Amino acid sequence: MTQANHGDGNLMPMDPSLQAHAHPHGHPHGPPATQSYGDLWRLIRLSNPSGVLLFFALVTAAVGAGATLWFPMLTKHFIDGLGAGGMDWKKAGLLAAVPIAGSLVGALSSYMLARVGYDVVAVLRNQLIAKLLNLPISKFDESDTGERVSRVVNDCQSISGLVTSQAVGLVSNLIVLGGSITFLLVLDTRLTLTLLVCIGIAFAVVVPVGFMMNKLSQELQDRTARLSGILTHVFSQIRLVKAYTAEAREQARSEEETAQLRSIGLRTARVTVALEPIMGLAITISIATILIYGASRVGAGDIGVGTLTAYILYIFNITTPLAGLTGFFAELQRARGASSRIAAILREEGEDAQPGLEPPRPGGTLEFREVSFAYPGKEAPILRGIDLVFAPGRTTALVGISGSGKTTILSLIERFYAPTGGEILYDGRPIAASSLNAWRQRIGYVAQDAAIMPGSVRDNITYGLSGTFSDEEVRAAATKAGALSFIERMPEGFDSNLIEQGNNVSGGQRQRIAIARMFLRDPEILILDEATSSLDSETEHQVRTALETLMHGRTNIIVAHRLFTVMHTDRIYFLEEGRISGVGTHAELVGSHPYYAKLVERQFQMLPEPALKLPA
Repeated sequence: MTQANHGDGNLMPMDPSLQAHAHPHGHPHGPPATQSYGDLWRLIRLSNPSGVLLFFALVTAAVGAGATLWFPMLTKHFIDGLGAGGMDWKKAGLLAAVPIAGSLVGALSSYMLARVGYDVVAVLRNQLIAKLLNLPISKFDESDTGERVSRVVNDCQSISGLVTSQAVGLVSNLIVLGGSITFLLVLDTRLTLTLLVCIGIAFAVVVPVGFMMNKLSQELQDRTARLSGILTHVFSQIRLVKAYTAEAREQARSEEETAQLRSIGLRTARVTVALEPIMGLAITISIATILIYGASRVGAGDIGVGTLTAYILYIFNITTPLAGLTGFFAELQRARGASSRIAAILREEGEDAQPGLEPPRPGGTLEFREVSFAYPGKEAPILRGIDLVFAPGRTTALVGISGSGKTTILSLIERFYAPTGGEILYDGRPIAASSLNAWRQRIGYVAQDAAIMPGSVRDNITYGLSGTFSDEEVRAAATKAGALSFIERMPEGFDSNLIEQGNNVSGGQRQRIAIARMFLRDPEILILDEATSSLDSETEHQVRTALETLMHGRTNIIVAHRLFTVMHTDRIYFLEEGRISGVGTHAELVGSHPYYAKLVERQFQMLPEPALKLPA
């Protein structure tokens, strides 16, 4: 049995705080103007991390931090004991056991926190992918696909770096830092104040540098997204690149972006190179100051050697968490920029997934009534008050020069866009009132370049179909589509793998796989968009034969430039500049529409293939 893929695009509930800030048009071209830590927090909260794992991770982190804090005090007592009366093996054993136990417990805490972090990123990526799949076509028309891919890969990776690496040590670092300062104050207040002054001076320099890192990280993410977009386009159209010997051009474009990335990387390196010595110098000065001042206190008899030793160990307990917090702060800046961009996408308005009304009864008439349409952001209308009727069991053709609005009509039927004026009805009821998924499931679409998804032949035939199909049903659909013979000649038959864009099968084979899918889909409305225009004569004959079988008993809509393919359709609409300039059969338009007659005369000077036979 073959399980068909599902394309319903269900989304997990969005955090109300994200939805509340939704911009009516989204942010298709990048991050919003302002960024906040609130976006990052809302995204993490949206992922619903495991409370149980977090609780045990925090408990074990506290235990591990406690062991770290206890070790200097154990050392103090051990050294003081050596001066008082010799070796205490019990204390020596405890001195060795505590750091080992602390390390083991800390490792367990780190694993649990890392697991929570990876869960957060996985949920976030799934949410983002689901949202992108749910966005209307208009969002993809107005933005770069490669940049959206970069949001899923690179921006989520920035957040991953924060929640799986830096956040792991945040809890224990804060506990150790706070505990160490407390113990230092208990051991010697004056030494502690001296230490804090040294560290404060260092941080007065480090914090502004951190803001510079934030700006650089944003630039880096934007440039990475641009490079990802360029490479996505180049590799998806590699045949075009090679056919026009455009390798040098694309290499130059890519090198320009990589040069910008290098420049940003070098600027980041300069900041990092400046940051690390500052922290190292602060630590060195702090230790030197404490050693000199502490030694004088030991010499004066104010403190013991054990106390000074414990004090120096606590200094390391402070400097290590401070270095970790510095890394966390830098990663936080990168994650903040990434979260703003991700949140912007999640705020975009998706397609309406509401159930809607029950779909109209099968066999209704599809009508356009005074429909007008202009693409978002464009003033010039593409369609201007057109009326169309697509009757069930009939074949209707849309004819016109390129740019006359034929493809736009198909997009409106598929509800990729909504009309800006007028209404589209099915069985007398607006199609917008029906569930979007239920409506699209009534439509079958065969395009000029039939799309192939990476996967097996069987996967492509059942692609997007709900339900389960047996091998016999898939084989029967392939037989009706005239695809069985070439599928059986493939190395693994229906299990043969088709690569990206179907580049290991011919154009005619892709078309017949698409037609086989239509036989399983069994749509009420069948759209043929230049379905045979790019095929050779023999392949076109095979595909046309399969289409004639498929068209029986359906509402058929044909878009064609080659007029001999629509000669026997029941009705032809001729479009010019978004208006219907002629309606009728082929013979009626030849007699009444001069421009149509001129196109027919021009095209029929060539030797045409026989016209498509229509079902009786």
